[in-house]
Amino acid sequence: MKILVTGGTGRVGANLVTRLLNKGHDVRTLVYPGDASRANKLDAFASVETVTGDLRNLDDVRSAVKGVDAIVHLAAAFGGPFDNRQYLDINAMGTLNLLESVRTECPNLHRFVYACTEAVYWRLEDYGRYFEEPITEDMVARYHHMPYFLTKWIGEELAMTYYYQYEVPATSFRFSTIIEPSEFFNEDGVPARLAFSSVYDRYKSMNSSDPDTQAMLDDLRAQWTGEDQLLLNRNPNGVPHKQHFCDVRDIARGLVLGIEKDEAVGEEFTLGGDAVIDWGEAVPWLAERYDLSFADARTPEANYFTLDLTKIQTRLGFKSKHDLVNIVETAEAIRRGEATDVVPTGVRYGEN
Repeated sequence: MKILVTGGTGRVGANLVTRLLNKGHDVRTLVYPGDASRANKLDAFASVETVTGDLRNLDDVRSAVKGVDAIVHLAAAFGGPFDNRQYLDINAMGTLNLLESVRTECPNLHRFVYACTEAVYWRLEDYGRYFEEPITEDMVARYHHMPYFLTKWIGEELAMTYYYQYEVPATSFRFSTIIEPSEFFNEDGVPARLAFSSVYDRYKSMNSSDPDTQAMLDDLRAQWTGEDQLLLNRNPNGVPHKQHFCDVRDIARGLVLGIEKDEAVGEEFTLGGDAVIDWGEAVPWLAERYDLSFADARTPEANYFTLDLTKIQTRLGFKSKHDLVNIVETAEAIRRGEATDVVPTGVRYGEN
């Protein structure tokens, strides 16, 4: 098949493209002009056609979809130089432009795969994410945070509406937080997602009128020495953080199933992996592995959840391959300069 991958040179896109090529597909990638620093990332692959275009430009989108058999829509405004209106234009109207272009340019499309996010489960009314039971697909929040969470949810709603109303064969995957092994360590060689520095930067200027919250913040800042280390981050109730992650390679494998499996059409799936990180277990293990010290502190925002993957496992036959140990070993291999099956993320918006 000829498959269009929007955002095909990004973190997920490049790792998906290489797997599609291994399956014998031809790939066209649509790259945002503002992300031109990665536009040539896949030039070494003869079966990849890279075109530059903006999802907000209907002519660009129509040109990109012509002649394709399937579309994987990964491109989105995320963490870049965009305001709320631009997020809505890119993530919602950009998706609408794709779906409308499918109707006019490729009415016999085999599949439209939409990349959504686990953030559709986070409740706007709550401060933090604390779920005693694994999260299932029917636990979508009533309201969503702007700009990214809400605009990605709108995109999913559009994709599924076009399936039911216009028979566009759409499916949506709600990604868990992605780990790309080349990004596992920060510049100081500390596992980035468990580093004290990232938490300290978040809370160093925050103050609260609530005495318990302020006590947490004061304790956190008192433990900061100016040199990075790990942090055994605890919820306000003292329970260590726990979060469900997914290796980028498992994300790519799930998306391939979305293209291949007819059972995916008209359905939403949570896409997660085997990398469930419990800070109470992972921090001491990593500290010993890398001879690092670690602090232990509560922070105001709750973070405790796992994802129920029953639906994607039973309906699509998805089986993840990469747990935390495998991710760590792959990250170490990349740091040693060894070849792996990961396409590193590289630069975004012209910056490291």
